[in-house]
Amino acid sequence: MQANPPPITRLLVRPGQGGSRLDLFLPEASGLSRRRSRALISEGAVWRNGQALRVQSRLLDEGDVIDILASDLNLDTPPWRPEDLNLVFEDRWLAVANKKAGVLTQPSENSRSEELALDQHLLLWMAYRDGQRPFLRTVHRLDRLTSGLVVFAHNPQALPALDRSWRSGKVDRFYLVLVEGCPEEDSGVIDAPIGRDRRHAWRFEVDQRGKAARTHFRVLHREDRWSAVLCRLETGRTHQVRVHLAHLGHPVLGDHLYGSSTRDVPRPLLHAWALAFPHPGDNSPLRLTAPIPSVIAARLGKHLPPDPWSLQ
Repeated sequence: MQANPPPITRLLVRPGQGGSRLDLFLPEASGLSRRRSRALISEGAVWRNGQALRVQSRLLDEGDVIDILASDLNLDTPPWRPEDLNLVFEDRWLAVANKKAGVLTQPSENSRSEELALDQHLLLWMAYRDGQRPFLRTVHRLDRLTSGLVVFAHNPQALPALDRSWRSGKVDRFYLVLVEGCPEEDSGVIDAPIGRDRRHAWRFEVDQRGKAARTHFRVLHREDRWSAVLCRLETGRTHQVRVHLAHLGHPVLGDHLYGSSTRDVPRPLLHAWALAFPHPGDNSPLRLTAPIPSVIAARLGKHLPPDPWSLQ
């Protein structure tokens, strides 16, 4: 697997240029218009030292290497096999991928320079396949350690339509979760606002001053020390499923950030299993599911549920 993006147009931040804003440096150094430069930055087509930058005002350092993925990008060899990207659905309006646990949805300030996020993988693969840089915008994100479905807009018209669906509550989001212990109730609703934990920078918590958050849950199977739970989200707050289940007294199995005491699992056993939303092109109903990861399927064995739709 290729670790770094192929250099298309390469620029070096030279002495005297350190401290320049990205959106001002790009047109000066490349000859592109400022409008075109800003568009490329927004689309994730501008890379600094192997990592995509999307912040127009990002200040550059002397010695930074800037790569631009040009619109006529044509790679000689595929950067990845299609099956490595786990595309679940694609048409001219949107692309939906099954993200692996451990992969970022988008680059972050703390990601390693050699690390490619899911949107970057897709961007480079589609550029190779189609011979040009595609339109690809992330509609929503998953935590790094969460696997499952992520939706990307494939054209400028699709993006506002998908954004409206996500913001207006027209999206059904289903998570398959293994939790510690056995909830007393077979089903219920967790209606508890969520805010940032002021004591821990990376955590969130139930906070009456936070944003409204609502999660429906249903217990699918119980073992002595853990249970399988189906969650349907009405809202999409950061860490919502993890915070709400911990608040219920049953943290996600392997989620040590939120109180799991189980040490024999590689990650929080949380999978964004299914999505249902209106297609941005014709408003027809679209239902998509992601295969259940082996680390979860192995624990469930014969109790593996067929799909979330049959459980409603």
